[in-house]
Amino acid sequence: MGDSRFYILAHEALSRECKRLCDFTDDLDKKHTEKKKQIAEYKCAKYRYASISFIDSTVYNINRCRKAHNLKEYHYLLLPFDEIFKTHDDYLSIYDSALDSEKPDIGLYYAMIALVDVEIVKLEEKIAAADDWEKIELEERIGGLRFAKICLDEAWQKRKDVL
Repeated sequence: MGDSRFYILAHEALSRECKRLCDFTDDLDKKHTEKKKQIAEYKCAKYRYASISFIDSTVYNINRCRKAHNLKEYHYLLLPFDEIFKTHDDYLSIYDSALDSEKPDIGLYYAMIALVDVEIVKLEEKIAAADDWEKIELEERIGGLRFAKICLDEAWQKRKDVL
């Protein structure tokens, strides 16, 4: 099983943003005076990176494992993500009515959308009790998750486009 167009598009978009953020922070790591001047931007980039890289690495590892193992009984997902996926009857309905050839991508896409939503809710619950800097951290992490969701949505929409 080769990589699907959806996977390739999603992984490329997420990885590209991770690289952009790493390039920014790595550059500042080499320039200590400049880093001190831009410490807020530096920290925000790190928080945003944490969220985006979490989704990217999850997409990557699910794709890698579904090729190596028969995950059909788990909607082509690793078990913790299948558990999240199964909490959405609407996603399960889409999956169940799809062609077998489309099910791996359907499972991956909708599980990642569900994961992003779960993670955003967890972070939003913490904002009320957060101090100023903690609130900024949480907002940056949420922003990273929302960006990841946009990447997933765009890859999903483009998956059937002809090159």
